[in-house]
Amino acid sequence: MKFNDAILLGDFVKAKELASQMDRDSLRDTLFLLAYDNENIATYGFVSYLLLEEETSEFHYIASYLFSMALNHLEGAYQTSFHHAKKAVELSPNDINFKEYLLFFNVNPDKLLGNEEAFNIANEILKNEPNNKATLSVISEITN
Repeated sequence: MKFNDAILLGDFVKAKELASQMDRDSLRDTLFLLAYDNENIATYGFVSYLLLEEETSEFHYIASYLFSMALNHLEGAYQTSFHHAKKAVELSPNDINFKEYLLFFNVNPDKLLGNEEAFNIANEILKNEPNNKATLSVISEITN
């Protein structure tokens, strides 16, 4: 059985077995394409299954990414995505990539991350990466 078939059939045990052979980026990209192409929420069901087995920042990030990029047309997608993005940062507070991703929620249409919190996160990122263009762009938007 193929990974995509296992997801679409709800066989998350088999899907987890097949996913164990993928790195994080491959898993994210495969789930993204499956969610986007099929407009199927089973991909999120699978990530939720993984989170119940082992709550990690990586799985929260993948859940967030699915809702912000592939399933963002669904009502409540950005709010669900924001929740998972915050959990990823909470579980891995030193990971700059998760913090940078969280800044997206300040500039997306729903603006779920307030300017003050975005400014504080951006300054944390700039302490480690003073030339981070995405972060500098967010600060520029906030201060203008």
